[in-house]
Amino acid sequence: MGHLRPPNSTATATATVAAPPFLGHLISVDATISHYLHTITKPITPRFLLRFLELLADFRFFFPVVLSLFVATPSSSPLRTQLLLPLILCSFLDLLFIGFVKYLVRRSRPLYGNHDDYNAVVSVDNFSFPSGHSSRVSFIATIFYLSQTAIVDAVVHLKAHGDPNVGLIIDRWIGGNETVAANVLIFVVWVWALATAFSRVILGRHFVLDVFVGASCGVLEALFAFHFLKFQF
Repeated sequence: MGHLRPPNSTATATATVAAPPFLGHLISVDATISHYLHTITKPITPRFLLRFLELLADFRFFFPVVLSLFVATPSSSPLRTQLLLPLILCSFLDLLFIGFVKYLVRRSRPLYGNHDDYNAVVSVDNFSFPSGHSSRVSFIATIFYLSQTAIVDAVVHLKAHGDPNVGLIIDRWIGGNETVAANVLIFVVWVWALATAFSRVILGRHFVLDVFVGASCGVLEALFAFHFLKFQF
């Protein structure tokens, strides 16, 4: 745990020389595009907004919130087993897998980024590839998409068995169409996920390739957790 440290230049140079020509060219192009995107977007994007997105997607914030919602949700609600449980299981899966890949690859974060305000949870968080924030928001958005039916069923269940006043508020808010409301929620989550992933490049925390691979891993993790990690509580 601690602040990010600049990479050792000698070690970086050695790794670049040892890399296959195609991989070296890909890393070079990735670094150039990432720096360009960071340079043109940084002046017009408020840093506090980027930091806010970063904190929302941080495991130390996200996991306690989801765990609290899981405990507070009635066992009869489909949200418990079809949305919240996959989110919890995928959080652990993502933490282990992304940490393992970071440990193997050990790519340094962009030198042009200001990392003084970023505290790593564990030492492997000092590495850049793949982006843990991108994988996290990606699996969250994917699980929300896969849980559309459960979200609709939960709203119907709440209206039928919950407080009548709550049912009236829900009807006024969604206009009586649970499916449209679920789709709007899923759309908002995806917009948040994409904005957070892109903010990693703008903030200078990651390269484009880190974000792309991280997001792809998040989708695969969500599919695995949703379809294969089935538990009942």
